Amino acid sequence: MTGTAPSRAKPRIIMVSGKGGVGKTTVAAATAVALAASGRKTIVMSFDLAHSLADSFNMSEELFSTARGQPVKVRDNLDFQEIDVQEEMQRNWGDVYKYIAYLLIGGGLDGIVAEEAAIMPGMEDIIALLHINQYAREGTYDVIVVDCPPTSESLRFVSIIGSIDWYVRKRLKIDRRVASVLRPIAKKFGGESMMLPEDGYFAALQSLFEKLEGVETMLHDPTITSLRLVTVPDQMVVRETQRAYMYFNLYGIAIDTVVVNRMLPKGDGYFSHWVERQTAMIETVHSYFDPVPIATIPFQRSEVVGVERLEEFGAQLYGDADPAEVRVATAPFGFAKVSDNEHRLSVQLRFAPKDKVEISRDNEDLFIRIGTFKRVILLPRALVAMQTAGAKMNGDALEITFRKDAHS
Repeated sequence: MTGTAPSRAKPRIIMVSGKGGVGKTTVAAATAVALAASGRKTIVMSFDLAHSLADSFNMSEELFSTARGQPVKVRDNLDFQEIDVQEEMQRNWGDVYKYIAYLLIGGGLDGIVAEEAAIMPGMEDIIALLHINQYAREGTYDVIVVDCPPTSESLRFVSIIGSIDWYVRKRLKIDRRVASVLRPIAKKFGGESMMLPEDGYFAALQSLFEKLEGVETMLHDPTITSLRLVTVPDQMVVRETQRAYMYFNLYGIAIDTVVVNRMLPKGDGYFSHWVERQTAMIETVHSYFDPVPIATIPFQRSEVVGVERLEEFGAQLYGDADPAEVRVATAPFGFAKVSDNEHRLSVQLRFAPKDKVEISRDNEDLFIRIGTFKRVILLPRALVAMQTAGAKMNGDALEITFRKDAHS
């Protein structure tokens, strides 16, 4: 693949996720190598605490990265970045970091331990989103490949914006006002033990949230963002891939490829029974996920480490196809106007059991829960005054109807 890719108003974002150990880092790195070879300026990012991108590119003999979370050049048009949460917190959100550490010290933790524990769950997700948004705004890269952590943590990554939005709408101003009122009272009576945050803490939070503005729109636009699920032809892993497919759709992320890795070669011998099982499982995978494209990758003869091996792997994965191609351009989630008095929300929820889908509402917030996952959806202003008139499964889609009250 050669040539120069046309510039884009927004970068193409390709996320790669799957169960731990299925080869998603290899797929992400090989995708990035193929994209860079096509002339696109590309970065592949990891926000998994157990980074392995540097190992995949075989960039250094060092056991631990010394890049401190900054992009590292691999070759022309190709960088990789392993998010360093602690560095980012100290560098950009010192007031937030110091306050959380202060709370933990007040709770009895040693100072050094408190600094380590002050990294809240989800901060690596937020920092990755901030970098994606920054690169998009500045036009730094044509394509951003995101090497996601294992499935459950990847789901937190795509859902955390909703949690932040809820806090900004419901709590931030109130918490800031309450702290400003109580802070002088606490100091007057020597109540420093109340551990009320200074205003710089809230200002830092506000700044952080403002820097995230617009990233959710990009992630939910299937012409910009796609997710590629990596699996192996084993029943347990495929079942997790089904659940992941459903949950990512619930959060509005379009899946445009399912990659089935480590297919054993056909032949007689010790692994012949495994080959038969895998062949049957591939047919099952197609029946589950069609019409989403399915890519199969053979079990590799040697470890896929270094740019040359990643090029070979990428050639097996994409062949002559464009790795940046949008293969599924339909959003799995969207509102539609049925009439002046009726609107409908449709969510693609293939594999969702009807008796496990729970729907509730609190004013402008709509809650959809499936199993242990819940999404909070901020309704458009036009729908807030409407009644939730019913919900049903229509094929693979959950359809929720909103209707104007006849007496309104």
